[in-house]
Amino acid sequence: MKTVWSALLAKAERGVSDARLKLAEINRRRENALLQEEKVAALLLDYNQQLHAVQKRDHGATEVNNYRHFIVQLQELKTRAKVEQQRIDIEFQLARQILINAERERMKVDHLATRAEEKQQREARSLETRNIDAQAIQQHNFRARIS
Repeated sequence: MKTVWSALLAKAERGVSDARLKLAEINRRRENALLQEEKVAALLLDYNQQLHAVQKRDHGATEVNNYRHFIVQLQELKTRAKVEQQRIDIEFQLARQILINAERERMKVDHLATRAEEKQQREARSLETRNIDAQAIQQHNFRARIS
């Protein structure tokens, strides 16, 4: 027999599962953003080194300006990547808190469902005991009339 508690427990378990999936997705995005930020930082370092190498040899003003312009663009991209990483970190913390709350709710419902099941079992044993006692009394009364 499906009780209201089993339905609530199934709902709470779905909530935990959904929260875990959401957290995993955000964590994947977080790792991707971190990789992107690292790649931009590596590119920035590489182009700074190339700019210094160009400045040490004979070079044209256009070539140096192109490097500087590209470096500025990389710095802007790095800033945006950093902001995105911070936004994802906040989103990750919120999703983590949602998972903790969902797990807490599932544990609460599980505990209440267990208590309800135990109560139902106690009531069933009590009813069975009363029925056995009633049968014993009836048999005793029946034997007493026959004797």
